Amino acid sequence: QRILMRGQAATRCIWEALAMGEERAVKNMDLSAFDWHSSHDTFGSPLHAILFGKLIVSHDEESDTNELNNGFDDLINADHAERNARLELLRFAMRSGADPHIVAPKQCDVSRWWGGERGGDSMKPISFAGRSAFECLLAAKRSIKLKTQDPSDDADWTDELKAVDEAVDILSRPCCTSPTVPVHEDVVATWETVLDDSSFADVTIRVVPATSSDSPCRGITNGGGVQDNLEDASLDVVEVRAHSAVLGAASSVLKAMLSTQGMKEGAQRAIEVTDTSVQTVRLLLSLVYTGSIWATGSDEEEPNFATLLQALDLAHRWQLLHVVQLLEQAGARRIDAETFEVAYDVALRLELPKLLSACRSFATAPKMLSKARLAARGNASTVTAAVRADLEALLNFEGDGSAASNAGTGHATKRRRRLL
Repeated sequence: QRILMRGQAATRCIWEALAMGEERAVKNMDLSAFDWHSSHDTFGSPLHAILFGKLIVSHDEESDTNELNNGFDDLINADHAERNARLELLRFAMRSGADPHIVAPKQCDVSRWWGGERGGDSMKPISFAGRSAFECLLAAKRSIKLKTQDPSDDADWTDELKAVDEAVDILSRPCCTSPTVPVHEDVVATWETVLDDSSFADVTIRVVPATSSDSPCRGITNGGGVQDNLEDASLDVVEVRAHSAVLGAASSVLKAMLSTQGMKEGAQRAIEVTDTSVQTVRLLLSLVYTGSIWATGSDEEEPNFATLLQALDLAHRWQLLHVVQLLEQAGARRIDAETFEVAYDVALRLELPKLLSACRSFATAPKMLSKARLAARGNASTVTAAVRADLEALLNFEGDGSAASNAGTGHATKRRRRLL
């Protein structure tokens, strides 16, 4: 009963922090059990809360002005600093899997308008019940634009419309947690063949192998695989062939690089990748083409943790969103005492919510508390300043925690092909 009440209290705190635009607080919280697809009778959905604050205010909480909403501001009323925090929180929520099309429940049967002393009483109100956060945001934009077209209104809504436009852009981007669909095995086999056949490939990826000091996974020893990875890698530049149509379809970054003749990559049809391994690039391409691990030999082993994190770093750099999602989930399942510090650093640096939650849960597990406290005090040579600061804040806030989830990895139907 106590654990249940504690969980409910933690969830309430998350909702209130979202509605208050508390970006730093939300990112510091343990979000591993929070459902980004949920709806709430008071806040609507997580994205409603970020954009519009608290939708339903009880009678004993009501204030005299519509704008204040009892301390829960929104994107439009917020000052410059809070507006930026809410926009960053909106990006974070989308990366965490929030759905902009979740509708607010019927209990959120309220309307809102903006303006106040600027003539807001004549502004067209927007309603929330049965409407998604995206719908409400677009309705707010229409309402404000109508107000700007009113010849009797001389108020400047430039900053508000700019913030709304940026929010619309964020919500219209592909979500990091895409739904999965069943695919016939022969389809995946076809794409494996495409990846393996370089006769039609028109792009060369030149791989400059990583060194232990360059690698984003430099803290992992043999147990995590970095040393083996480096010993196996050739010191020479290795070329891997790929197809521009596939790379461009998967990544807007790669599409821009390869389609712009003014850029070296576009002119030479070649991309140079430094500080990484050939295994990393091959893993990345396998996930781009097939969404699974493609083993080129019968004795191929599952990628070690260092290769996985290097691929995650490269996928994030190239904005390969579905690959980032696959690798982040795989990394979160493989956190252990040997790897959690370097994974923690990657999660903080790339702002990966699932991996970060897994690292925090692992760090606060009873068997790891001693090591985590040493790391927070700077007694571990591999711990970065960012990890040390986050651990210190985490251990000051919580004295206990739960171990990271050990969900099993998926198994494909053929020996040669595996899901991460």
